[in-house]
Order: sequence, then C-alpha cells, then structure tokens
Amino acid sequence: MSENSIELKTIKDLLGKKFFIPSYQRGYKWCKKDVEYLIDDIAEIKEDDFSDYCLQPIVVAPKSKPTICPTCGHQIHSEDEEYILVDGQQRLTTIWLIINWAMKNGCGDNNLVDGYVLHYETREDSNTYLQNLAKDGNAEDKGTCDTHYFSEAISAISSREDSLASFFKNLNKNVRIIWYVIDPHEGPAHFERLNSAKIGLTNAELVKAYILTNSTQDVRARMACEWDEVEYKLQNEEFFSFITTKYSIYSKEYNRIELLLDLYTGTTKIDKEKDEHATFNRIAYKVDKDHLTIREVWNGILQVFNRLLCWYEDNYLYNLIGFLVENKGDNELSSIWKDCIGKSTNEFKDCIRKKVLETMPSEKDVRNLVYKDPMTKNILLLFNILSMMSKLTSPQLNEYMFVFDDKFHFDLYKQENWDKEHIHATASQTLQSKVEWVNWLKGLDERQVKVKLQNHSSFSEYYDWILKAQKVSSEEYESIKEDKHPVFKQLTKEDFKIMYETIVKALEDETLDYDLKQNSIGNLVLLNANINRSGEYKVAPFSTKRRIIMERVRRGQFVPLGTQNVFMKVYTPNPGHFYKWEKDNPYDGNEKSDREYYIDAIVDVLNQLR
Repeated sequence: MSENSIELKTIKDLLGKKFFIPSYQRGYKWCKKDVEYLIDDIAEIKEDDFSDYCLQPIVVAPKSKPTICPTCGHQIHSEDEEYILVDGQQRLTTIWLIINWAMKNGCGDNNLVDGYVLHYETREDSNTYLQNLAKDGNAEDKGTCDTHYFSEAISAISSREDSLASFFKNLNKNVRIIWYVIDPHEGPAHFERLNSAKIGLTNAELVKAYILTNSTQDVRARMACEWDEVEYKLQNEEFFSFITTKYSIYSKEYNRIELLLDLYTGTTKIDKEKDEHATFNRIAYKVDKDHLTIREVWNGILQVFNRLLCWYEDNYLYNLIGFLVENKGDNELSSIWKDCIGKSTNEFKDCIRKKVLETMPSEKDVRNLVYKDPMTKNILLLFNILSMMSKLTSPQLNEYMFVFDDKFHFDLYKQENWDKEHIHATASQTLQSKVEWVNWLKGLDERQVKVKLQNHSSFSEYYDWILKAQKVSSEEYESIKEDKHPVFKQLTKEDFKIMYETIVKALEDETLDYDLKQNSIGNLVLLNANINRSGEYKVAPFSTKRRIIMERVRRGQFVPLGTQNVFMKVYTPNPGHFYKWEKDNPYDGNEKSDREYYIDAIVDVLNQLR
C-alpha cells in the first residue's frame, strides 16, 4: 500500500493529462441509459447533499515510475505525465464525450476547453472516432464495438442537452474523482482483479490508501501497523461473529474493517445502495469539510474498535448483543452503537437488557409457541444463551445480579447451522432410500428395542435387521445405494415402513400423525445441521438422538447448554428413564411430563432477565 496513493480530484485537475488505455482493457460498453443516468445524476445534485458527489474510483498507473519525495515519502507526479488507465475507462470516456460534444455544439463549459486525452493502444478506429469528434463535433460509426457505443452515447448526450448547463455547473463545483495511483508494474494484475471477476475497489482499500497517503512517513508506518493489527483481530471468528450475522455484508475477510468504518461514519446499507463508496466519501468529507486531521479520523475509527473489543471482553454484553444482532440483523449493531453514546457501563447494560426484553413474548405466548412460529427459533436461542447465566449475590449490599461465566459460541452456532428441530420423531413419511434405512437401523439401541418389542410377533425379524445393519461396513454402502447388497436387497419398502412405524410407536408410544404437542416448543431444541443433515436422524427416536448429542459432548464439540440439558433430562426432577421424551404425564398424580417441565424451564430462564 505504500506504493499506492489516493486523493480526491476535480475534473479540472485532469485537464492536460494523457490516459493510455492498454490492450487488456475491454472496450467501451456504456449504453444510452447509463449515459443518461450519469448526466441526470450530476445535474440534479442538491446544495444540501451530505457530501460531494464522488465518481467511482479512477485507477491509474504512471507510465514512468514517479519521483518519491524524500521528506514525506509521497509520490511526485508531473502534470503532463501519461497514465495507464487501469480502471474507470467507462466513466472517464463518457465525461470526455460529454465535454467534447457540448463544446462543439455550443453548450459546453469554456473552463474545460483544454480537456484531457484518451489514447487506445490497439483500437485505431476508436482513436480516430475520438479525434474527429474533438475536431468537428461529429464522427462516423465504423461498425466496431467501441464506435457503436460511442455513437449511442452521443445520442444520449444530445437528448439531455437541456440538462447540460446544470451538469457542468455541478461537475465543476460538487463532483470529485477518487484518484487512485498504483505502481506501474502492478497494472495488468490489478486490472485483472478489478475486472475479470467484477470486483471493484472496496471502501476499506480506498480509506486505507487515503489515510496513509495523507500522512507523513513516520505516522504512516505507525497507522499501517495499527490497521493490520485491527484487521488481524477481526479475523477471529469468535469476536467477529457476535457483531455480525452469518450472511453479513462484512463477512468477506478483506472488508471486515469496513464494519468499523461504517459505525464511525454512520453509513447504512441504504446509503451504500445509493452510493457504493458512501463510506469512503464520508471519511473524505470529515477531512475536507469538517477539517479533521487524518490522525483524528483514524483515532475515531480505533475508538470504535476498542469499544467493540470491550463488549467482547464483557460476557454479559457479548451474549446479549450477540443475540440482538442474530435476532434483528446487521443493522441492529448500528442501533446499539448509537444507544451506547454518552452512557455509563451500567446504563448501557440496562439498555441492552431492555432491548432483549422487547424481543420476548409474554409467558403465555412462550408456552404456546409452535414449530412454524418464526419467533420459536429466537426464543430457543435466547433460552440457550441465558442458560449460561448465573446469579451473583452480594450479601453486604443485600442484592443480587445475573452474570455470564462463559460466552455462547455464535461462531459455531452460525458455521454449523444450528436450527430448531424436534426432540423426538414427528415425520409423517418414512425414510426413502435404503442407505437411510440402514443408517436409521444402525442408530437404534438394540437393548431398548429388545425391552420394548420382545413380546411383539415380529420382534425376532426386526431385531435381526438391526443386528445386520450394525455389521454393515463403509465399503458396503455403494452396493446398498445401488440396491445390489446381498442382504438388504431383500428388504422391501413396504416391509421397512411397517417395521419403522412399529419400532417408533413402541419406543415413543407415538403414532406418526400430526399432534399439536409434537410441534410445541416443549418438543423443540436447537440441533446441528450436520447432525441432522440425513433423514435417518430427523426421524430417529429420542434415545438415538440422545446418544449422538452425548457423544458430541464427550468429544468436547459445541452443543448449546439448553440442548444438552434436554437430552440429559436435567429439567425433569426424577426422570424414570432415558429412552423417550414424554409429552404427557406418564404416571398417576400431579407429576408433569418431560415436555411440561421443559417449557417451565424455558419460562423460568427467560424470566430471570425480566
């Protein structure tokens, strides 16, 4: 980045410059509507706009390596230097066409009479067209791609003749060009990145170049080091995941620091939809119009980072802010940021708590949540987060507060796609492929099947299939998939369907028909998509799911605490067994079912925050 420089220029700053368009550049491709949009957009700039109108970056490389100032380390360019135009050909050419057509048709701006020069390395018809237009105001369409689009652009310009006075007024007063100079040896490679994959310069790249370019050599070295340290910290998934959603616009490794820039400048997603480089433009505005120094701007960005780091280190803020961002999306962080201004730590914590409370339904509504309710997943997530909260008592002050001893793994929660799923089987259709059948049979606990089905007339047959499935090796799956396995080739779809329904009903005391209790929040937990990716797990009995979850816990893999507690039946005071999840009271008297105890636990945990 020390080889590159960036600044904001006016159109007048380009007068007299020569731009060389190399052969690796694609041709001019702007159609009439693109040209009309540019003219209208500039002509309609209002006096009270937030900042100057910035065109997309013009990326250039000097044809000869510039002199470096020994005092400040900046590049020194002569005014008549010729530049390789790496990116920005479409915009620069369109403005050139507007200036030159208007001058020859009596509606131009005399201040721009000298213009700038565009020269193509290989496309002579394009050079001839531009030379004739500059000389006579007319040029012939030779039928090449460039000259066709040149002619289309001229037609669009003439159709907007009445707007050109306002266009030139604002062009000279309000329009700025993001001028990005790179090392001349970097040109083709840089162009390849910018154009082959349609990747433009990011706000982060522009801001970094801007603050380093406009700093002295010693300050630039320190800020470059600080920038790298911040970017390195943002690559920590545990840190970055609590302040962003899974599909965040900041999720790419190269633009994560843009999140800090947007919080500092107040730039929103809507702002970026209107102006791709709104973030950079607002940074430049703070320097050019608010008269902040580069160091003051960078210190402001660092303050944003350090505040986020403080939130990360505080488990209470980390967990609740992480939930709010996941619940409401990336824009919520901006709202939280505004709320923290001017508040003490305790005031801010109380503000966050109230924000979380606003997302929570009443106790009655929590008890009535079902699978299809969009709020169900968020309540299950909040329940799992709050399950890590403990009560801290202060005997001296005769008061207590709730604290978090640990952080919820928002990184793994998002990476592994944890979602709401049923605790025990509810599927109305059986598994479809024989590979699914075998895996489902392998997952069964033959001891529990033996206890529950030993008096059934088909017990021996079913038990035999379970034992056969457990002996299947990984090498045999291909033959099972192709229905060529000598043993499982004999198992028909109808036979498996009957066996499946019989075993599930015996283990769960359930039919596979729709049941409101089956789909209530009392039969739902957060489960991992990788665990649940195969159909045999989705329709597995409670005992099979429990064994899989417990194995993950034993291996030290992430399982939300609430999910762990469900499969360990922590919420049931005296569980009589672990082979199924009771949806109804299994005994006489006033004792509740597993489902009811679980719902009570959800309500109790949520109420701790109220």
